[in-house]
Amino acid sequence: MTLTIEQQQKIASLRTLFINHPQFDRAYDVVTHAYQMKAHVNSALNIICVGQSGTGKSTLKEKVKITYPAQRNNEKKIIPVLVVDTPSVPTIKNMAEEMLIQLGDPRFNKGSAIDKTNRVLNYLIKCEVKMIIFDELQHFIDQGNRRTPHEVADWLKTVIDKAQVSTVLMGLDRCEELLEVNEQLRRRFTRRVNIHPFNIQDKESVKSFLGVIKVLDEKIGLPIQINLEDTEIIKSIYFATNGIIDYMVKLFIGAYEQAINLECNGLTKECFQIAFCECIWIEGDGELNPFHEKFRHKKLDKPGMPFHRPKQSKSLRVAV
Repeated sequence: MTLTIEQQQKIASLRTLFINHPQFDRAYDVVTHAYQMKAHVNSALNIICVGQSGTGKSTLKEKVKITYPAQRNNEKKIIPVLVVDTPSVPTIKNMAEEMLIQLGDPRFNKGSAIDKTNRVLNYLIKCEVKMIIFDELQHFIDQGNRRTPHEVADWLKTVIDKAQVSTVLMGLDRCEELLEVNEQLRRRFTRRVNIHPFNIQDKESVKSFLGVIKVLDEKIGLPIQINLEDTEIIKSIYFATNGIIDYMVKLFIGAYEQAINLECNGLTKECFQIAFCECIWIEGDGELNPFHEKFRHKKLDKPGMPFHRPKQSKSLRVAV
């Protein structure tokens, strides 16, 4: 299958598309309000934003960065929103280094942990940072019962207190365990923003789910569009993606490629059936494929299935 440049551009645009829906908009409003409180009245607000992988946290982070972009002013770099990705094995040293890299310090790997922390605080003032977003917070939890996550959490609390900028902690659902075992952080992050997958048992969530399907279908722009009143195809899309927006985008891109390959005028059930195997679950064939006539309309969340989520054991100890 050879795609035209126009078709390739359409697929690329779908991968970077901001799809607004009520849950996402509420999260965006809460985060931007925290930014504005610091920027306009110098009052810092702290927020924790949690949700499953693929539900839109990274998109939210990118949209906030675009809303308040970095710029240069009189040879000084201004960074209104500093985004820090938590290292997979967080330590005080590499957390500070990651912040210094994003702040533009050419000497990010020089000096002791204390020196680096002091430079971080100085750069936050110099770059006029109003908000810090710490992403991938679950990496603190993933280190089990080691002492290091507690030490880094204490360091993080100190930086937040001294910086006095609005702070957003982002991560998977299990990252809330960090607040459960660290009382001082919990007191600082009483505001929660949850981004959940769509739920076809909830009327408002169904409306949002249908809205996303409509946006994706319209962006693809084939002559025949999906019938949103066709409950069979809508349920199939739900079970094929578990209501997770990232999987919805992947599924629609794959179905679009199949529509081109099969010379279809719309995204047919056959297009989706092939796309599910190729883009989401290679073993999702036959009655395990949501678009197969024998599929039983059950969530694909058992072990070995694409949406299985292993239970996380709480292995951290309380740190206060």
